Amino acid sequence: MKPNVPRSGRRRFGLVAAALTAALALVAAPTQAAPGADADAGSAQTATAASEAPTPVVEDLGPAVMSVNVRSATFGELADGTPVAYAISNGNPATFTMVDATTGEALFSSEIEGTTLGGWILVDDDGMVYFTARHPMSAGLFSFNPETGELTNLEERVAGELVLYSGSWGPDGRIYFGTYPNAKVVAFDPETGEIQDYGTQTEDASYVFSLGVVNGEIWAGTGPVPHLYVIDAASGDRREIQPPDHVMANTQWFIGIDQRADQALIRLSPRGNYDTAVLDLDTGEWSEQIIPSVFGSGPTNLDADGRTYLFSEGVVTSYDTTSGELVPTGWADADLPELLADQVGTYDMAVLELPGTEGETLVGISTDGDLWTYHLSTGETTFTRAEIEPAPAEAHGLGVGPDGNAYIGAYLSSGSMTQVDAQSLELTPLRGPKQADAIATHGDELIVTSYPGAVMHAGDLEQEWDWGTNPRHVLTLERGEPHFQDRINGVVSIGDRVALGTVPDYGELGGALTLVDTENGEFEFHRNVVPDQSIISLAYADGLIYGGTSINGGLSSDPTADSAELFVWDVDAQEVLWSEPLTDQAGYLAGLSWGAEGQLVGATSDGVLFEFDPKEREVTWSVRLFEPDQGSHGGWGYSTKTIWDERTGSYLVTLNGTLYQVHRTSGEFEVVAEEMEQITRDGAGNIIGLDLTHAYRIDIDGADVTCDETITGDHRGPLRLTEGVTCVDDATLRGPVTVASGASLVMTDSELSGPLRADGASVVHLVDSVVSGPVRIDGTSEDLVLRGTTVRGPVELTTSSTALAPLVSQNTVNGPLSCSGNDPAPVNAGLGNEVSGPSSGQCAVL
Repeated sequence: MKPNVPRSGRRRFGLVAAALTAALALVAAPTQAAPGADADAGSAQTATAASEAPTPVVEDLGPAVMSVNVRSATFGELADGTPVAYAISNGNPATFTMVDATTGEALFSSEIEGTTLGGWILVDDDGMVYFTARHPMSAGLFSFNPETGELTNLEERVAGELVLYSGSWGPDGRIYFGTYPNAKVVAFDPETGEIQDYGTQTEDASYVFSLGVVNGEIWAGTGPVPHLYVIDAASGDRREIQPPDHVMANTQWFIGIDQRADQALIRLSPRGNYDTAVLDLDTGEWSEQIIPSVFGSGPTNLDADGRTYLFSEGVVTSYDTTSGELVPTGWADADLPELLADQVGTYDMAVLELPGTEGETLVGISTDGDLWTYHLSTGETTFTRAEIEPAPAEAHGLGVGPDGNAYIGAYLSSGSMTQVDAQSLELTPLRGPKQADAIATHGDELIVTSYPGAVMHAGDLEQEWDWGTNPRHVLTLERGEPHFQDRINGVVSIGDRVALGTVPDYGELGGALTLVDTENGEFEFHRNVVPDQSIISLAYADGLIYGGTSINGGLSSDPTADSAELFVWDVDAQEVLWSEPLTDQAGYLAGLSWGAEGQLVGATSDGVLFEFDPKEREVTWSVRLFEPDQGSHGGWGYSTKTIWDERTGSYLVTLNGTLYQVHRTSGEFEVVAEEMEQITRDGAGNIIGLDLTHAYRIDIDGADVTCDETITGDHRGPLRLTEGVTCVDDATLRGPVTVASGASLVMTDSELSGPLRADGASVVHLVDSVVSGPVRIDGTSEDLVLRGTTVRGPVELTTSSTALAPLVSQNTVNGPLSCSGNDPAPVNAGLGNEVSGPSSGQCAVL
């Protein structure tokens, strides 16, 4: 129960469905017993029947991550000569914007409904623009007329596919592109709207990721099994090019194909941060020179001297197509590298002749939507924020740092994270990785993992946040050789090291368990702990790591196992002690955490929430939340999370995008929110949730308390409350406070100089306050909370009889703490108290 003082600018709403009474479906134990029946009174009395439990309330805190995220752009010219940039900013929904390339002014802007991710953008000779966008829409193809401002959705699910990659103009005026998941080559005729499907190019790869037109032929590159095909556009006949060993070393993908003069520039992955190989089209010979680490950007159009420009090892350099040499540009000495240093990067740039400027200028637009120019002759620069509206990013990672605040990452972002303050619940934007996968605490450090390449950073939150420096880079396992790992979904501190559970690279099976020393980056690597399965969730106790797996490997891999497993790993012996499936149809087993009475709790993708006894190594309790065929056999289950709540005697679990509350004693459960992806509990005890784009506070303690009277400011003299609900908010009280039978007190952010006595009160809440005097609370009938409060004197809590267990957590008591006769017994929800005197009775363990 909370004081009815809503935070400004936020919505509070209930998302609770009718209670669903579920039969307890034991997975491994042959009989059903009521958990906690043999436990001590302190834990046995914490369970609350579903019929008595308060109705949870979900409070919308706003968009979890707001950002501009330009990962698709190209440049063109309007009929009047105005140079423009066309940009798709990923978000929910994605946006399409045309901006003046010299001023950054938005000349057109529109949301692309039904999409969150952009693809490629092409401009026709007549100025018409064609582009793709997707998710949740499949393979959306669009056009835009810059003269009329008409944006048209031409087609969805083109050729029956989910994603369209690498559009290129063909010599016949058609647009050619590749697809996923059936590795097709497809052509679109803008004149007629007709689509020609050239079919699947290979059965051993799911992507035609790159497509370019080279000497009038269609070149298509696949992944994660690399093939480079040349296709005759008229007949569909094809041949395969076999690059030499020095090109194919650690190459799993061809991710870019561009002809520049008489050379084909072929981008490769995962080697480097994408390397570029060069093929001489006249001789058919591959250059021994590899252009290193070209990021994700393709080469620009040629300048007047036959040079193309691209990022290489973080610096814009040029490749001279006449000499075959890399030529420095002077970029490193300009101011732009510093201005762009904290951004994910620039995916698109071009050589343009800008109005009012003599000579050629390199123009780019960064992921943050910053237009920058670099004059190729003078080295002069400009840096302008384009008018691209930020949008809610897709929320991804969620966890709690050592400061007690929750941290949120974003999916394929421009390098964005958010901090959720545990006290105020305010959201503060932070710079972060392109995609934060897992967020956790290790000692005094915040751990953030990211995709691609299975990367880990560690940060000291006592110091200024400066992504890349603090949190600092600790480890990259890398795609490709030698580790073949891509996503870190499981993280747990194991004392002096951090344990990481990973999903392998595209097309690979076999995740890994990696133990890392954050001080020096040294690590111990164990692949295939459970053969051919990914490791997605971890818990730790007493030298043992408990891990949950997914049968699914990297994208485009085919599982060999039938069901995910729970395993136990001995850290010292470096071996698996035990590993078994818990259900027959689980594609993943995730959300591992420590629950009631020291039990390990987790959930399976086929709908089972379970408790696992770590000593007996068997499932002792479980509830089926939905039928197996309603779950998912695919995916990695990174969003499955579990939380044990002592006050309500229930578990919260996110599974299949739904938030459930499961009452441990009865096995009954409710759907709290039908669209909730993840949850965590911050250091102040708040349960923070995420759906696709928004952050929430989930209050399962009950409905708000409506204040009949509110006291603020200074109050001198005795205060006696005899009826109704009195709220004391940001006040200073001088004198004793007494609460009579049936009355209620809710004191928040206040200071009391004097004793507090409550006899038979309905509600007593002391939150984030200071009491200079003894506190005695007896016979509370509805709700009792003592949290985050300093009491300079003894505290005595007796004979309460409340629906929820009294909460006594995060307090500082300068004196004894005594609790007796309370039913249920007080709990601390895992957040302990500092007591200078003896703690006795029911509060002895708090």
